[in-house]
Amino acid sequence: MPIGLLATLDTKGREIAFLAARLQEWNRAALVIDVGLYEPQGIVPEVSRFEVALAGGAQVENLLRGRRDDAMTAMGRGAGEILQRLHREGRLEGVLGLGGNQGTAIVSAALRALPLGIPKLLVSTVASGNMRPFIGASDMAVMFSAADLLGGPNPVIEPVLRNAAAAMAGMTAPTNRISAPGAPLVAITAMGNTHPAVTRAIDLLRSAGLETAAFHASGACGSAMERLIRAGRVAAVLELTPHELTEEVLGVGAYQPVEPGRLTAAGEMGIPQVVAPGSMEYLCFGPLESVPPRLRRRPMYFHNRANVNLQVSRAESEAVGRVLAERLNQARGPVAVLLPMQGWSMYGAPGGPLHNPAVNAALVRSLTRYLRPDIPVQRLPMNINDPAFAEHCCQVLQEFLQRQNAAAGR
Repeated sequence: MPIGLLATLDTKGREIAFLAARLQEWNRAALVIDVGLYEPQGIVPEVSRFEVALAGGAQVENLLRGRRDDAMTAMGRGAGEILQRLHREGRLEGVLGLGGNQGTAIVSAALRALPLGIPKLLVSTVASGNMRPFIGASDMAVMFSAADLLGGPNPVIEPVLRNAAAAMAGMTAPTNRISAPGAPLVAITAMGNTHPAVTRAIDLLRSAGLETAAFHASGACGSAMERLIRAGRVAAVLELTPHELTEEVLGVGAYQPVEPGRLTAAGEMGIPQVVAPGSMEYLCFGPLESVPPRLRRRPMYFHNRANVNLQVSRAESEAVGRVLAERLNQARGPVAVLLPMQGWSMYGAPGGPLHNPAVNAALVRSLTRYLRPDIPVQRLPMNINDPAFAEHCCQVLQEFLQRQNAAAGR
């Protein structure tokens, strides 16, 4: 199968031709896709800009007359549609794209449309900056070009492109095939502040014959988990650390989900969920200067020099509790809420720098007020990181799975 090569060929055609030749040296065929708007230079694409625009619901001549950002959106959408079709048809081994600022926006949008696990590599002139808007919840790899991608290969760009071709050849090697699914996969949300609970749960679930994958509640991992759930690759969810929902609801913090809608996919898919309020009592920021001035008088704790955690208010906690209830209420499968009443994190434990029972109580009151009456809520006299809490969570989750299997005749 070929490797897709994406770029605006009016400005990056010679670089793409160089990459195609280097891939040939690795015995990899290339399929060139033009995401530009003007006549390609240096190479003839297999998929033209006209086909890409059409797949994005537009025509090149109209895009040339319109706003540039609309054109970029259409070309990114069209390239994504084409990549998805090629993948479904078994005609795509991986994708390697090039871009400056605008090309990076187009190519990354196309790469984000592909499922997790498909090799994706982006060589970008802006890779040394904030890549969060470009990567989102995708698993694309990114290389900094070091110099501008302009005028064809040169002594600076050539080794970068050679390395990119070699990297893609390695990612698509026969020994790098994705293994077939084995035991049912349980997704577990995690943070450093809930690490003991997460590691204990992983040990217990694996000893019960289940596969596990932990997702750091950093904004991107939680969104990636939601994608995997919707793709049917997750059998159950242990939400030990739904911290991202706090930042999503309040619209502030460094770990806001890159794709809105945390705690929705499992309910839509009808898979079992066990939910605990791990690390929902605070907000995460970068260094102190990244904290909005209006929030700097709150109780805070420096996780490290580059990361500070701030306590949420009672009113904010109440708002988060209501949204949590509303999202769990939409679940089509079994759900249970387990509340560790002695704290929701290391820092929120009794004696910890962010321990505030009143803040936690505000979320619990709101959650139980708006939660469907048939969803069980258990209050447990322990901290979230006590081994017994993880053990109880795993027991409830396994009971849900056993009931689902029995109902399905498995």
